[in-house]
This record gives sequence, structure tokens and C-alpha cells, in this order.
Amino acid sequence: MPTDIARRSRNLIIGAFVADAAAMGLHWIYDQDHIRKIAPEKPEFRTPDAANYAEVPSYFAHPMRNAGDPSQYGEQLLVMLRCLNANNRSYNAAAYAAAFRAHFGYGGAYVGYIDHATRATLDNFRRTEEDALQRASALPFDGASSITTAMVTKAMALRTQYSGETLRQKFEEAIRITHNEDAVVAHGFAVLDEILAAPAAHGANDQQLPAIAKLPPLVALLAQGDAETFQQATASAVKTTSDHERAAAFGQVCSAMMQAACVSGDADAISQAGRTLTPETDALLADALGRLEEDNTAVTRHFGMACDLNYGVPSVLHNVLTAPNYTEAVRRNIYAGGDTCGRAILLGALAGAVHGIGGESGIPQAWIDQLTHAEELITGVDHLLG
Repeated sequence: MPTDIARRSRNLIIGAFVADAAAMGLHWIYDQDHIRKIAPEKPEFRTPDAANYAEVPSYFAHPMRNAGDPSQYGEQLLVMLRCLNANNRSYNAAAYAAAFRAHFGYGGAYVGYIDHATRATLDNFRRTEEDALQRASALPFDGASSITTAMVTKAMALRTQYSGETLRQKFEEAIRITHNEDAVVAHGFAVLDEILAAPAAHGANDQQLPAIAKLPPLVALLAQGDAETFQQATASAVKTTSDHERAAAFGQVCSAMMQAACVSGDADAISQAGRTLTPETDALLADALGRLEEDNTAVTRHFGMACDLNYGVPSVLHNVLTAPNYTEAVRRNIYAGGDTCGRAILLGALAGAVHGIGGESGIPQAWIDQLTHAEELITGVDHLLG
């Protein structure tokens, strides 16, 4: 990867993490004037305070978080970054789905607000596993039902790491540890075939900003790769948590804009990359481009302050094209109110790639240092793109 593209790709990921954490303390306050009143300057990196949410349209979602922590959107970034590195800097749909479930699901590391897309996705994963067990239990087998249940668990875990003959070999090895009989192994392969033939778990029927939250590390990794691989991987990642036509369309648009940010770092190229992909998205982005003389707070209010992709993405494009630097872009996003963290992922990614780190216009190093996961982030990004 050329040095300048690698640098912008690195800044794309870091910018997304920083913007999300910066916005988390005032996330989901829907009164723009109130935000200006309680944070007349430097609204970034605040510990959420219930008093700031009282008596105004708002939702206090992060009572256990502190300044520098990610929102649930930023947690998705962490999951993708970790998963890509754990899989030898490559994307595997089953592995990503398993990593997502392991982090946000029962017994996972995440403690905090669970949005609709995440909750429904976890429910779909659980139903898929229950369906697999039901199909496997219907197969002829003289042994105990507990053996079949164990087969399902092993098969679903191993298919997140292996495929083809390697999967079958690893699966047989796992079976023979506890049941070294050919008849049991044969039943195990029947269970495995049943699971592989079944439809994979899918994401929520959801068209909100969580759909694109995991994309920056994936886009940065594949920005200069094969176009078909890029499209398939980004579409798969979106569908893992958001299986909706609008989510797919905006996922394509946002991936294209972030890819342009990595490759060129040019704001005009970013705006053109997302155009003419679908009629709805093109009309919304054209509307945003026609409002460049307006304040971003007013533009965000025009499109909508809530979590829908068709609200947030046009607001982000307007912000990127009008803000003079990264700091101003992030602060404008916070003052615009509503789903600030949902918009922050895309905004921070694009602005980070355009403006870089440090200097008069880049991501402030002091902001990076405030991140709770700063050390892991930098190490993980350097490994991913190294």
C-alpha cells in the first residue's frame, strides 16, 4: 500500500474512534439550543451526566460510561478491528458474526446500551442456532441427544474459523476427543452438512446508523484491493447486523466515500464517490450538496437528528465539505444533536483521512490520548495496515 494511502487509511480508523468517543458524553440529546447552553465551548469528551438530559427531548443511554469511552457504535469498531487482526488481516463473514456475538451477547465483554440492530441480530443468531439443533435432532441417530447437541456446538464454532476439507478434518478431530467411534463421526458429518446447507444467520431488519459503524477498519484494509472483494466484504459486514435494503444501499455509499478518502484524501472525490449509486441516496446527497452555504446544525435538523441512515449520512457529507478542520467537524456534529455517535463514525473517518493527525487541522493528539482504548487502537491499526 503506498505510503500516503496507508497514512490516510490509518487516520480514517483513528478518526472514527476519536469522533465517537468525543460525542458520547452528549449522545442523544435532541435539543440543539440546550446543548449549546450546557456546553458553550469544548463539548467533546464529557462523562455522561443525567442532569444534562433532564426536561429536554433526550435519551440517557450511557450512565456507566466515562469520558474517553466509546459508545456502542465505537464498540462495533473495536470488534471489527480485533476480528480482522485475529484472522490474519482478512475478512471472514462467519468469524465476524461470531466475534460480534461473543462481544455483545450473553457472557460477552460489552456492558452497556444495546441498540435495536444489535439486539435483533443477537436474537437472530440465537434462533439460527436453535433451528440448527432442531434439524440435527431430526437426523437418525441411536446415541444420546446430548451428543447431537455437542455436535451442533462444535460445528457452529469451527465453521467460523475453517472451511472445506480443513473444516471437516478439524471437526472430526474435535469429535474423536470424546467419542472415538466411526458411527458417531459419521453422524457428526451429517450434522455438519445439515448446518452448512442451512441459511446463515442474518442481521436485523434495521435501516439505522449501526449498519455502517463497523466499516472503517474493513474499508481501510481493502481500499486498494480488488473491487469485487471490497464490495462483497463491506456488503457482508453491513448485512451481518442490518439486513435491510436501505442499509445495503447506504453501506455501499458510505464504503465508497471512505474508500475515496483513503485513496485520494480529497473532499470533492469523497462527495462524488457516493453519488449515482441509488436514486434515493443520490437525491439525499444532492440535497446536502445544495445546502453548503447553510449551517450544519440547520442542515442536520432539516434531514433529521435521529438514527436513520437517510438522516445521518447527508448531514455527515455536508459537515465534511464545510468544516475547516477535524476539531470543528466533530464539534459541529455534537452541537447538531440527536444521534451524534451514529454520525460520528462516518464523519470522524472521513475527516480523519482528509485532515490527518496534528497540526492546525488534524485530529488533536490530545484527543487520541484521551481514548480509553488508545493503546489497543494504535497497536491494532498499525498491525492491520503494517
